[in-house]
Amino acid sequence: MYHGANFGFPSVPWIETIYPSSMTTPHSLPSLATTVIASLTLLSSVTAHQSAPAASPAGPAPLALPVLTETKGPVSAPKAMAVTPGLQTSGQGFWTFVAVKDVLPLPIETQPFIKGAHGTLIVDSPTDTVYWGLENIGFVGFSNRLSSSWVVRGGQELRRGNLHGADIFPRKGQPPLIAAADNNEGEVYLTDTTFQKVTTLGMPNLQPYADKKGYAPTDVAFSSNSELWVTDGYGKAYFMPTTVDPLAFTGKYYGGKAMSQTPHGITYSPSDKSLLISARPEAQVKRWSPVKQQFLEVLGLPAGSIVCDVDLWGDYALAACLDSAAGKPGALYIVNLKKRAIVSVVKPKEELGYDFAQHMHDACWYVRGKGANQEVFVLFTAWNPGGVGALKLVNLKK
Repeated sequence: MYHGANFGFPSVPWIETIYPSSMTTPHSLPSLATTVIASLTLLSSVTAHQSAPAASPAGPAPLALPVLTETKGPVSAPKAMAVTPGLQTSGQGFWTFVAVKDVLPLPIETQPFIKGAHGTLIVDSPTDTVYWGLENIGFVGFSNRLSSSWVVRGGQELRRGNLHGADIFPRKGQPPLIAAADNNEGEVYLTDTTFQKVTTLGMPNLQPYADKKGYAPTDVAFSSNSELWVTDGYGKAYFMPTTVDPLAFTGKYYGGKAMSQTPHGITYSPSDKSLLISARPEAQVKRWSPVKQQFLEVLGLPAGSIVCDVDLWGDYALAACLDSAAGKPGALYIVNLKKRAIVSVVKPKEELGYDFAQHMHDACWYVRGKGANQEVFVLFTAWNPGGVGALKLVNLKK
């Protein structure tokens, strides 16, 4: 099948079974009766094999996630705050948020490009720095508790296209690695947080791309400091591993349109060493095992929730959706992966006053401080019209 991918389809080597390639003269051909018996026997065995259900390239049947309200979360609840007239909140139970509109200032030179923002967010936790990918600008950095911002001055490769999806990987004693998928240029970039050296990887040298067409990568995910995964969400819909040093495809590829029409996002889960594929139009998050080379489960979001990507914080997945159920403005779903349940639905446009937040394109957890001083935020970037915003976890007095 696909270079090491095994979706459970039977191999049917008819010719090689009946007439092995070692037969080179007419005298070595079997008799007609022997041939017929061999053919019928093989047909019987293949039919029996096919009677068992074959593994689907799309994965197991989707599990429709129920909605469950949690009264507790993975950290202590914030200090209780009074409910005041006009206070806008979104989310349910423990996972209730308010808008934070006095952070994430945008540099002046970014203003002409914000309306069409179609990018990504990543967090460098040890330095308390957030990076936002912005088309034709590159990365915009935020620091000082999200109060300061600047345009990153690095390799020109990062500025010429669109940093659609990105990932960051911490390294002991070295700057973190950063990888980004550029859907406009059809390239993947690898750098670190100095941004001075950028390595570029273009069209895959793989069989589905032999025509040199149909490649538009939308996201990347580090599984280690030596392996990176790329998903071709806007192209032929394969996802594939690369090495990091050198940055090169390994020759393996998986998925395709039978898996998802748009495998938009890819996220590595270190807890079970799996990949979460965001199948956008199908409103599904598909968990895939690189070891078993198969899908383990498919989590179904509400119909119409066009899921772009997920970000992980422990057992909680934060899913950003272009639209939500019934064609409403995009929502952020918080999913408890252990309970297999949606524990909060956050609506930045409908309930928190972010007018530009029509379509959620990416979102990330941003957690800072410890103990009683710990604060939990969700940062998001929207598309069409575009922008970036922040939400803060709160605890309302009963």
